[in-house]
Amino acid sequence: MSLFGHKKIQVNLTYDIILKCKCTSCPVQTSSVCIQPKIAARNDMIQNPNKMVQQIMTTGMMKNVEMMKNMDISRMMTMSREEQKRMSDEMMKNTPKEETDKMMPKPEDMPGPYCAIGMAVCKDLDYTKTCLCSSCPVFRDFGLGKGKPNIYYCKNGKPA
Repeated sequence: MSLFGHKKIQVNLTYDIILKCKCTSCPVQTSSVCIQPKIAARNDMIQNPNKMVQQIMTTGMMKNVEMMKNMDISRMMTMSREEQKRMSDEMMKNTPKEETDKMMPKPEDMPGPYCAIGMAVCKDLDYTKTCLCSSCPVFRDFGLGKGKPNIYYCKNGKPA
């Protein structure tokens, strides 16, 4: 859809976007009591992908388990963004949509990326602090500076 000649900006919630998102280190959120368990859950999801897969295991995901079987955390942490994206894309191809839906965390449980999921459910964020939106890889990759709002997605919602 186009608005005044501009293409609508759409950021989908994917594992790759979750990995790139800098919301968890944003000064707006650092003193939020509400956000801390969400950050811990997000970090656990990234650091223990095998645990996440085991919790939601279905037959359609067996290929993905085989792909990850020989990977340890040190290998995953040293993968380039391109390798991470290729692996994520391959896993999504192997997984039917109903299984993919079960894999993604609920937006209300996430400490970002608000440009993909909408406003933060936490109400104790400190908007007097400077946000990191403009230094975020997701912000750069999707040209979010051209959208409205162009910062503080945790307060102002998804860009359009």
